[in-house]
Amino acid sequence: MTPPVASLWRRLLAWWPRIARILTLAVSIVVVVLLVKLGRGIDWREVFLAARGISGPTLWAAGALALSGYAAYSGIDYLARRFLNHAQTIWKTLAIAAASYAFNVNFGVLLGSVGVRLRLYRTLGLRHAATAGVVLFGSVTNWLGYCWMGGIFFFGAVPRTLAAWGIRPEATRAAGAVLLLVACAYMFLCATAARRRWTFRGHPLAFPSVWMALAQSGLAVVSWNIVALILYLLLERQVSYPDVLGITLLSSVAALVAHVPGGLGVTEVVFVDALSGQLGAHEVLGAVLMYRVLYQWVPLCVALPGYLAVELRARHASCGAGGHDLPEEPYER
Repeated sequence: MTPPVASLWRRLLAWWPRIARILTLAVSIVVVVLLVKLGRGIDWREVFLAARGISGPTLWAAGALALSGYAAYSGIDYLARRFLNHAQTIWKTLAIAAASYAFNVNFGVLLGSVGVRLRLYRTLGLRHAATAGVVLFGSVTNWLGYCWMGGIFFFGAVPRTLAAWGIRPEATRAAGAVLLLVACAYMFLCATAARRRWTFRGHPLAFPSVWMALAQSGLAVVSWNIVALILYLLLERQVSYPDVLGITLLSSVAALVAHVPGGLGVTEVVFVDALSGQLGAHEVLGAVLMYRVLYQWVPLCVALPGYLAVELRARHASCGAGGHDLPEEPYER
């Protein structure tokens, strides 16, 4: 890296926290304004009627897809178990992944994918270093799938919804090219890295094999497509699947930038605004509401008692050992 480029990179890193805060504030303001505008013009009785009007077969199909989505996401933790070779059993690994995902889609990444997953793995006996590795592996896998889907989608086609927002094809194709480049770079590193393990600030890092990277890509792509497919079905197939997929990808990033837990309000605003020329707002909101019921709230109602049961069991075991906390386990090396 040449000195001018290195200097520019250092400045960018120094300014990035401020840039991120400004970007987050801007997105949050836009979301709040659109939410207020949306709330004033919506008859919520019509929204609930639209949600109740979704056909039974469609709800059953969406529910089956929701179950498949959790299975696909749990498979990512199974891959992490294979890659890290940790000692947790397969069934506990899958259950922890599904529970943490339910918290993640409702309350955000910090509480779900990080907080709950770390707590459950730690409570069930896995060491800190292995648990952190599972979280990192899952995060990389999830966004690797996003890069593949977003790259192929935005580089290959510009849907009508994006064109209606005034987003030029050149901008979307440039974004798609960057996402594809990131995904390809990861695959290249996995395929060619001579030294598979490094140490960064005292933490071991490693790239998986190219076959593991392909499995990561496949599961993550399936997971993202399932979310879009559920919304496509709940919209009664009145909107093309590519349009629904594009809106889903955009709303996910908007929710991440705005730091809104579960994308509550953000997903609704993006979908209503994007489909304003094709469907009524109450129809769109009814579909998104039913999506939240099937993919977020019902799984949370199942995961929450399980999480509390693990916590109570751990407290009981701690009290039985003399009222002291469980001993700290050394970090893996």
